[in-house]
Amino acid sequence: MAIRARTLKEALNLFDPRVPLSGRALAAYYVERADVPTHELKAYLEAMDEPVKVLFSGHRGSGKSTELNRLTGLLKGRFFIVHFSVLEILNLTDLTYVDLLLAIALRLLQQATDERILKGRKRGLVGMGMLEDLYRWLTHEIVEEEMVSPSREASAEAALNLLALKLEGRVKTESSTRRMVRERAELRLFELVSRTNRLIEEIRSNARRPVLVIVEDLDKLSFERAMGLFLNHAALLAELRAHILFTFPIALRYAREFLQIRSHFSERFIVPNVMVYDRQGRLRPEGYRVMREIVERRVEPYLIDPEAIDLAVRMSGGIPLTLIQLLQSAILHGLAAGQDRIGLPEMRSAVIQLQNDYRGTLRPEDYGELLRYHRTRAFVNDERTREFLANLSLLEYSDGEPWCDVHPILLPLLGEKSDRAGGR
Repeated sequence: MAIRARTLKEALNLFDPRVPLSGRALAAYYVERADVPTHELKAYLEAMDEPVKVLFSGHRGSGKSTELNRLTGLLKGRFFIVHFSVLEILNLTDLTYVDLLLAIALRLLQQATDERILKGRKRGLVGMGMLEDLYRWLTHEIVEEEMVSPSREASAEAALNLLALKLEGRVKTESSTRRMVRERAELRLFELVSRTNRLIEEIRSNARRPVLVIVEDLDKLSFERAMGLFLNHAALLAELRAHILFTFPIALRYAREFLQIRSHFSERFIVPNVMVYDRQGRLRPEGYRVMREIVERRVEPYLIDPEAIDLAVRMSGGIPLTLIQLLQSAILHGLAAGQDRIGLPEMRSAVIQLQNDYRGTLRPEDYGELLRYHRTRAFVNDERTREFLANLSLLEYSDGEPWCDVHPILLPLLGEKSDRAGGR
């Protein structure tokens, strides 16, 4: 039985736009959507005998991380799953394919040693078993120093786990270490890939399950850096002998090079925005229900007026992130006013606050262009469309073919500009 918030303070903590659903919260508050590809992706991974490389994307705030957490839960026990965010390890502003390969290797190593999947000698770091050999290679060839000092009684597993943790921490926080490790690893790429594949095979053999790596937040890379990674180095990423799922920027889907990128990967899956309205501007009951249920599963009915939830859903544009932001803002307004429930005035204030955030990002000429998009709802793959999609001023949907519309939160602003222009 899901535990709903009974106070505004509890509700505020349940509507945190920074935190995707996971664990117990995922079980309690997740709302089924017929349009997400999670079950199809699960079936694909379970059916494939050979390792596959998958692209996974969606517009900002569409619920990608929550769906990946759900996928991890659905596949638990069927795969040895290493699920991590590159933000935990790397700096996105200068991330390279070498960094990504090393990050995957280190996370595989950490999780396998944490779960005691690997088998090493127990006589300290002597002998040349797989773990001992890997430890020696990392310390002598990649970092050129004894970054850890394990006791003679320590197992190879423990020493490697500590080394991976320390190396990961220094690569993230020390630019000099990051450059040094990157340069040395790049000179030894063949060895890095082959040793990582040996590690993958050892994990697969000992765990008796296929290995699945899920790499999140690569979709936050700049367009240029993502293009370099997914276009120029896809073949190298494909050499790793594990199933690997990469999040990737939605902007690459609209690039001229996308079909070339797509050819390097086994499959691609997209998390769509929820269609609250159809192409003709009519309310879609199924999309409306999904968005409303996201709210109603988390709070007791007496906490938020139905009219306030209705406004939030209609203004969300079918983006779960926007819905959560509106709820959080309205709840905060209510708490600050000493109220014990949220009504329409608090939600209207939240809508105005978000409108003002958008107002600050738009140039004068943007309003006329967005108004034309709203009138035609046609999807045109050009630079301006991609720019508006990236900042969520324009939202993409599909009813068999793609179409787009202005974010509902902006429509009152477009009306203001149109009225002023007409009055001149």
